[in-house]
Amino acid sequence: MTAFTTATGGVSNASCFFVRIQTDAGLTGYGCGYPTSMTDESARIAQFFFSQAERIVKGLNPTRIEDVEGKLESLSYANPSVKSAINMACWDILGKKYDAPLYELLGYDKPKLPTSVTVSIDSPESMARQAEFWVKKGFSILKLKLGSDADANIASVRDVRKAVGETVTLRVDANGAMSLADARRFLDAASAFDIEFVEQPVSTLDEMCALTSTSPIRIAADETIGGLHDFPGLLSRQAFHVATLKLNKLGGISPALKVVGMAEAATVPCMMGCMAETAISIAASLHVALARRNVKYIDLDTFMFLKHQPAEGVKVKKGMMQPRHAPGLGVDVDKKLFKK
Repeated sequence: MTAFTTATGGVSNASCFFVRIQTDAGLTGYGCGYPTSMTDESARIAQFFFSQAERIVKGLNPTRIEDVEGKLESLSYANPSVKSAINMACWDILGKKYDAPLYELLGYDKPKLPTSVTVSIDSPESMARQAEFWVKKGFSILKLKLGSDADANIASVRDVRKAVGETVTLRVDANGAMSLADARRFLDAASAFDIEFVEQPVSTLDEMCALTSTSPIRIAADETIGGLHDFPGLLSRQAFHVATLKLNKLGGISPALKVVGMAEAATVPCMMGCMAETAISIAASLHVALARRNVKYIDLDTFMFLKHQPAEGVKVKKGMMQPRHAPGLGVDVDKKLFKK
């Protein structure tokens, strides 16, 4: 993939995990996971868990998605990326069974959404040039990756805002890199540049709580959010104003829908985010976003950085994103993925 840089390091390649489920009725569902340190998985661990999961799932009705999910949970509370891949393949089959796009089956709140696109950490001048490039491509929402240095972060936001003007929406993401003191200094200064929200400025839950209660800019959580069962406790701590949800961390579409509902009950809007993922899992995240009114934002750009596209089915035009109007996830998958 085209390399980009975050506070946690550069990303230049992605090792994704692909799942294909075939039914005796002739339907095929696809899923994709991204085992990473963020999910406490490696490719080897994911492969081993799948070998165990395959024996449990084989023979089950994939449209009984809660049953499949329960069987996987009984096997392990961990391995969310593998569970996510299997779960989205089941939902893909359900949509194909009823000959409908998944977002229609789930509720269909809206037909498309604007996605943000990532501007990598670099010098303020370079980030301003990156920002201008994406705006010329038609994107109206930029997510600036920031680091630990508050002064450099302030300069980057200032230069990007000057380069793109006032009509472009800016979000920033520090991936937990700033200290609490630097985060507070950054937030005070950045409030002059019309930032929509700041994602994960600090790393610990206590620091997130402290910032969220006093910040002049809304705070979004990403790394702070783990699995489904941790989410109610985070809401009770009021640790964020916006919840960034990733299927890869939550374990798939099913738990994501439950988390979105919990967040809505607490009047916390959600954003569907992603890791270094392909169009398969990006499409799954997009279907969730389009089907739930409490998903207000999406940050689903990473598949655009891939040099090889193992699947197609997500359209992006002038920053607006929508899936193909086709059954299930609506993706066409390169069959070579499953040839030994």
